[in-house]
Amino acid sequence: MTGNGNTITNHDSGGGNASSASTSSKTAVIVATMLVTSLFFVWGLTMNLVNALNTPFVNYMRLSNAQSSLLQVAYYSAYFVMAIPAGLISRRFGYKGGIISGLALLVAGSFIVAPATSLTSYALFLLAMFVIAMGAASLEANCNPYITKLGDEKGESFRLNLAQSFNGIGTVVGPLILGGILSTTVAPGEGGFDAAKTKFLGDTRSIYLTMGIVLAVVLLVFVLVKLPTPPGDDDGNQPAAAGGTLRDLLRRPYFTLGVIAQFLFLGIQTGGMAMFSAYALKHWGAGITTGLATTLLSVMALLFTLGRFITTPLMARFDPAKILGWYMLAGAALMVVVFLGLGRLSVIALLVSFLFVSIGYPTIFSLTLRGTSGAAAKTGSSIVVMSIVGGAVIPFILGMIQDAAGIEAAMLAMVPLFLYDAWYAFFGSRIGLG
Repeated sequence: MTGNGNTITNHDSGGGNASSASTSSKTAVIVATMLVTSLFFVWGLTMNLVNALNTPFVNYMRLSNAQSSLLQVAYYSAYFVMAIPAGLISRRFGYKGGIISGLALLVAGSFIVAPATSLTSYALFLLAMFVIAMGAASLEANCNPYITKLGDEKGESFRLNLAQSFNGIGTVVGPLILGGILSTTVAPGEGGFDAAKTKFLGDTRSIYLTMGIVLAVVLLVFVLVKLPTPPGDDDGNQPAAAGGTLRDLLRRPYFTLGVIAQFLFLGIQTGGMAMFSAYALKHWGAGITTGLATTLLSVMALLFTLGRFITTPLMARFDPAKILGWYMLAGAALMVVVFLGLGRLSVIALLVSFLFVSIGYPTIFSLTLRGTSGAAAKTGSSIVVMSIVGGAVIPFILGMIQDAAGIEAAMLAMVPLFLYDAWYAFFGSRIGLG
């Protein structure tokens, strides 16, 4: 089994040697899987740190709503910009090269936060978030297909959903860490607004400096470790032979339909979370506060994570595409309940919907890349990662619907998105396959 510049030799000259080489190969795969899976936690953490920083930045930097939205724009646009370069790096230097470049960008972006907070420069902080997101995009473009293809095709959805479960843990842990450190600085303390602002910027600087140091150590580990190459991977730049050009991929209907499904899914996931607090404040009823709405949002993230952990074992026994299809139909039905505005019941329906939303991204990802390997898998992964821009585009459209017709109408507008993804799971993912 060939690594990225390294080879795990499997001699077959004798039973003992073959057995030893096989054991060594399995051990290498297990170690690689554990190391790469840890990175799923990393970009889940960085993504929700950005979301959690939005409110305190508005408070202390005196930002308008348009200015504060630039945090998300900077983060999600980096995915669109970096996805293709990340794929090119992995085709030239292998998945290991792509992972190393992603970690390097994460480290650089984390350290840029230090001068940004010292100079109280929002523009420099946006640059830091952009660089961090470029690193996260590179990790997604490489870790997702690496885990997906590191084994037999039947287990692709299982492996990726299991790894993505740790991404879900990161999305929960990020806001908890930030909330624990910054809870006393969201509102000005005894020293007044300026003192509270200084503490907020100092705490933010400490968080990212710590993260940068830890990630630098992780980067060193990946530089030194030997990563086995997935079966069928060709580490070389041979798109014609491997069917790895964009034109080749677009000739596979299930691939193109899958990219659309992922674009729409990211709109569901991001839009639902973005509108949740406002919806809960309107429909929960007596006793609702902004603090309780934020707590309920954390419950939504927890249910999202639990949904992945609960469902992943089922994928070893049942068809992942069919599970996805039924989950998307359940999500659509719950969104109708949300649209009806039935008070607390509708808020709970919105919360529960994220149990079913949970498996969408990794399952669509693996279904879209079925039948690919080598250069094709790397190119395809880059295109699917680019579709994450749906997490910026669709919430903006939903926001316009909310302004024009109310938040209930915006929730109803997500039903067709669920239904398309259900159709893709049941039917679209099989068009042109095989």
